[in-house]
Amino acid sequence: MALIAVIAVIAVIALGASGNAGVDPVAQAATVSSSAPGYRMHMAMQISGLPTAITATGDGTFDVPNHSGTMTLAMNFGNDPQIVQSLGSNTLRIEEIVNGTTVYMKLPATLTSGLRLLGKQWIAVNLAKATGIPGLSSLQSNPVSSDPSEMLQYLRAQSDSIVNAGHEVLDGLPTTHYRAQLSLDRVAAAVPAADRPAAQQALSQLEQVTQIHTLPVDVWVDADHRVRRIETTVSPSLPGGQTLNESITIDISHYGPEPQPAIPPAGEVANVGG
Repeated sequence: MALIAVIAVIAVIALGASGNAGVDPVAQAATVSSSAPGYRMHMAMQISGLPTAITATGDGTFDVPNHSGTMTLAMNFGNDPQIVQSLGSNTLRIEEIVNGTTVYMKLPATLTSGLRLLGKQWIAVNLAKATGIPGLSSLQSNPVSSDPSEMLQYLRAQSDSIVNAGHEVLDGLPTTHYRAQLSLDRVAAAVPAADRPAAQQALSQLEQVTQIHTLPVDVWVDADHRVRRIETTVSPSLPGGQTLNESITIDISHYGPEPQPAIPPAGEVANVGG
């Protein structure tokens, strides 16, 4: 739960305008980026503070108008013998397809064999209908399980402070590097009114689980006011007093139209949660 909650810091439900976009360069860049028809992204994550460090990488393409896209994720659990025994490997590989409010997930056969899927390769969850299943509220705000264009929403909130860290070349592009402190209490106000209750609930759960109230972020913005990289490092506290160190980097390599994903055949899909 802590892992999902911290990832959810950079993913919130819905897109909307921010009244502060003209003042705050980070909020302005998030607003401009969110208006793109689509993009490609790469995510890298590191988690320490556990018996075994966890690393993860993911790649995705997204069609914003149709709220659709694909993503692959590989999570490496080091040499944890329990994980290796369960997966048959130290790496968990997941394929995901987003189509509107439906998320299709393809898990390794070593996991699906015990889920009574009748040999089907994919799990489908309609987030608009699914209720009462543990973890689905976190799934909806997880960039691995929803349209990651939503990650830009948090950046639309007015930052407590903005520091211009100078100009840097990122993947061959000139960018300006900003450091900001985002107050989670302000994020809900940056989303459309209809989505504020859900956003506020997700933020409240996040703050309760992690005891995080302010999010430090580094953002690289190109000459066209588009976000090219987001980095955040947080140290959430777990219920037992344990502290994790989690670093997440998201690179957006291309802005523009992206193809809609191919939906798995119905015969290969097991629907769960309604």
